[in-house]
Amino acid sequence: MTDVHARLTKCFNAVFPNLGPSEIATATIHSVEGWDSLATVTLMTVVEEEFDTAIEPEELADLLSFDAYVRRLSGQSPAVAGQ
Repeated sequence: MTDVHARLTKCFNAVFPNLGPSEIATATIHSVEGWDSLATVTLMTVVEEEFDTAIEPEELADLLSFDAYVRRLSGQSPAVAGQ
Protein backbone atom coordinates (compact mmCIF):
# COMPACT_ATOMS: atom_id res chain seq x y z
CA MET A 1 0.00 0.00 0.00
CA THR A 2 1.44 3.36 -1.00
CA ASP A 3 1.59 6.35 1.28
CA VAL A 4 -1.19 8.01 -0.76
CA HIS A 5 -3.38 4.91 -0.38
CA ALA A 6 -2.75 4.66 3.37
CA ARG A 7 -3.42 8.33 4.01
CA LEU A 8 -6.48 8.37 1.76
CA THR A 9 -7.83 5.25 3.47
CA LYS A 10 -7.55 7.17 6.75
CA CYS A 11 -9.57 10.03 5.22
CA PHE A 12 -12.28 7.72 3.89
CA ASN A 13 -12.43 5.96 7.25
CA ALA A 14 -12.98 9.29 9.00
CA VAL A 15 -15.95 10.11 6.75
CA PHE A 16 -17.30 6.56 6.33
CA PRO A 17 -16.39 4.78 9.59
CA ASN A 18 -18.53 1.72 8.84
CA LEU A 19 -16.45 0.74 5.79
CA GLY A 20 -13.73 -1.87 6.09
CA PRO A 21 -10.38 -1.48 4.33
CA SER A 22 -11.39 -3.62 1.34
CA GLU A 23 -14.64 -1.67 0.96
CA ILE A 24 -12.75 1.62 1.07
CA ALA A 25 -10.37 0.49 -1.67
CA THR A 26 -13.34 -0.12 -4.01
CA ALA A 27 -15.59 2.67 -2.75
CA THR A 28 -17.60 4.70 -5.23
CA ILE A 29 -20.35 7.21 -4.80
CA HIS A 30 -22.72 4.49 -6.06
CA SER A 31 -21.54 1.71 -3.74
CA VAL A 32 -21.31 3.56 -0.42
CA GLU A 33 -24.52 4.16 1.43
CA GLY A 34 -24.55 7.69 2.75
CA TRP A 35 -22.13 9.12 0.17
CA ASP A 36 -24.29 12.14 -0.53
CA SER A 37 -23.52 15.79 -1.20
CA LEU A 38 -22.67 16.50 2.44
CA ALA A 39 -20.33 13.49 2.60
CA THR A 40 -18.74 14.63 -0.67
CA VAL A 41 -17.90 18.04 0.77
CA THR A 42 -16.78 16.53 4.08
CA LEU A 43 -14.50 14.05 2.30
CA MET A 44 -13.05 16.83 0.16
CA THR A 45 -12.28 18.88 3.28
CA VAL A 46 -10.68 15.94 5.10
CA VAL A 47 -8.55 15.11 2.04
CA GLU A 48 -7.51 18.74 1.60
CA GLU A 49 -6.37 18.89 5.21
CA GLU A 50 -4.55 15.53 5.15
CA PHE A 51 -2.72 16.22 1.89
CA ASP A 52 -2.31 20.00 2.30
CA THR A 53 -3.89 20.60 -1.09
CA ALA A 54 -6.80 22.54 -2.49
CA ILE A 55 -9.53 20.81 -4.44
CA GLU A 56 -11.60 23.07 -6.63
CA PRO A 57 -15.37 22.62 -6.36
CA GLU A 58 -15.47 21.93 -10.11
CA GLU A 59 -13.31 18.84 -9.53
CA LEU A 60 -15.92 17.18 -7.31
CA ALA A 61 -17.89 15.98 -10.33
CA ASP A 62 -14.93 13.71 -11.16
CA LEU A 63 -14.07 12.64 -7.60
CA LEU A 64 -16.62 9.85 -7.37
CA SER A 65 -14.45 7.01 -6.07
CA PHE A 66 -11.44 6.11 -3.98
CA ASP A 67 -9.51 5.47 -7.21
CA ALA A 68 -10.44 8.91 -8.57
CA TYR A 69 -9.01 10.51 -5.43
CA VAL A 70 -5.84 8.40 -5.79
CA ARG A 71 -5.44 9.58 -9.38
CA ARG A 72 -6.07 13.22 -8.42
CA LEU A 73 -3.59 13.09 -5.55
CA SER A 74 -1.01 11.41 -7.81
CA GLY A 75 -1.23 14.25 -10.30
CA GLN A 76 -3.38 12.42 -12.84
CA SER A 77 -6.83 13.24 -14.11
CA PRO A 78 -9.43 11.76 -11.77
CA ALA A 79 -11.92 11.22 -14.61
CA VAL A 80 -12.04 7.80 -16.20
CA ALA A 81 -14.36 6.75 -19.01
CA GLY A 82 -17.17 4.53 -17.81
CA GLN A 83 -17.02 5.63 -14.20
